[in-house]
Amino acid sequence: MISPETARAIAYAHREIEVAEKLLADITESLSRRELPDIRDAFGRRQGGLQLGVPSSENGHRLFNVEWSLAKPVIEAHIANQRAQVAALNEKARAELGASA
Repeated sequence: MISPETARAIAYAHREIEVAEKLLADITESLSRRELPDIRDAFGRRQGGLQLGVPSSENGHRLFNVEWSLAKPVIEAHIANQRAQVAALNEKARAELGASA
């Protein structure tokens, strides 16, 4: 049987891929029309770029208004990283299944 931790990690990685691919498609489509992507924050305000960072706190680190042209390769790299993580987790799941047989 696959451990709950492995199953959860696989699900989270797949969700990250899904969200990132949607965001990448939106950005790519807008940039191909020479428009700024219509990405809005929780208050409905249009954003001129993305934020990258660690959640706010005393030790928080955040970059604001990361340009769309820079955001696109970062998102592509994130998707590739998550796919590699899914592949590794699939191998771990196979090993767990083999150990429980």
